[in-house]
Amino acid sequence: MHRRGRRAAWVHRAVLGALALLAAAAQAQPTAQPTPGPAEVLARIEAAYAGFEYAEAETLAWEALDEYEGFAPDQLVRIHTTLALILYARGDEREAGDQFRAALSLAPDLTLDPLLVSPTALAFFENVKAARVEEPASGTVIRYVSVADVRPAATWRSAVVPGWGQRYKGETAKGWVLTGLWATTLAAGTAAHLRYRQLRGEYATLQGDEASEFWESEVRPWYKLRGWLFVGAAAVTAYAAGDALLTGGPSVASGSFDVAPTLGGVHLRYRF
Repeated sequence: MHRRGRRAAWVHRAVLGALALLAAAAQAQPTAQPTPGPAEVLARIEAAYAGFEYAEAETLAWEALDEYEGFAPDQLVRIHTTLALILYARGDEREAGDQFRAALSLAPDLTLDPLLVSPTALAFFENVKAARVEEPASGTVIRYVSVADVRPAATWRSAVVPGWGQRYKGETAKGWVLTGLWATTLAAGTAAHLRYRQLRGEYATLQGDEASEFWESEVRPWYKLRGWLFVGAAAVTAYAAGDALLTGGPSVASGSFDVAPTLGGVHLRYRF
């Protein structure tokens, strides 16, 4: 019994020691800092620029552009513009021009506030803006191209008139087939409904076995045909809307917004 007691005490001390080591390791482990979001990164860049900490602002801007996928187009415009102003102030007009062109490729109507930008920088920007179509950029400039997804607009069109959305996307043959099929089933369903109402009026004037026989042989078939035709028209509508939504999107790589840059060229990226 005495040995068992000493063994139990030893096991107990060992367990407590292991728990203490685990607790110490957990406390010693540094707490992971949350990754700043795009809005916070942009705020840091602009705050550093406003505080005349140009080196820090430039470093943050380049780091942000390395992870451009996480930023919205308007945020990228502000990053490129801030970086361009820093580079121009440093005397690197070529790189500053490239950054202004990148911003203008996202926002062609971009303007600078003359109260916040020096007259020389403003004049440089206006020259770049005026000549950016004719003037080739350097080999490292980032260019953006907007990618429009027509599927949302095509979806509601096909929900209203099946095939309209397909024609809107350029799928003319498919669109007319769907429109024709929908129109045919809808027209046939309407005709069947009118015939059903006519026969039902006649049925209301009959009695007994004659009425029952008339219902089964004349009224009921038109009633069922009307239902199937209207179901068919609804099915064509559902198919056309689903097809407009799920097919025919931009055949490009995945991104987090509808524009994307490349070095020395143009590459379209899109995330649905």
